[in-house]
Amino acid sequence: MRPGPHVTSDEALADYLRRNIFSSYHPVGTCRMGHDARAVVDSQLRVHGLLGLRVADASVMPTIPASNINAAAIMAGEKAADMILQTARSNR
Repeated sequence: MRPGPHVTSDEALADYLRRNIFSSYHPVGTCRMGHDARAVVDSQLRVHGLLGLRVADASVMPTIPASNINAAAIMAGEKAADMILQTARSNR
């Protein structure tokens, strides 16, 4: 069926895949959470090396949720809001 009988080499297959493959999922995890050199945010969603900046979207999720990503993204935003309020209250 696909890619068809005309694709007979590894190079042709790689070319077909580059032009036709896509994810049916929403990307997540592009702002890795952690404390190692490759991590972007800490457990409080604060961006390493920058003051006053947090990431509160699907990019901090380590894996793709098994359900619609919208609910998980809203939850990340609400959790970030709670952490921001807690920090503000403790700095009074």
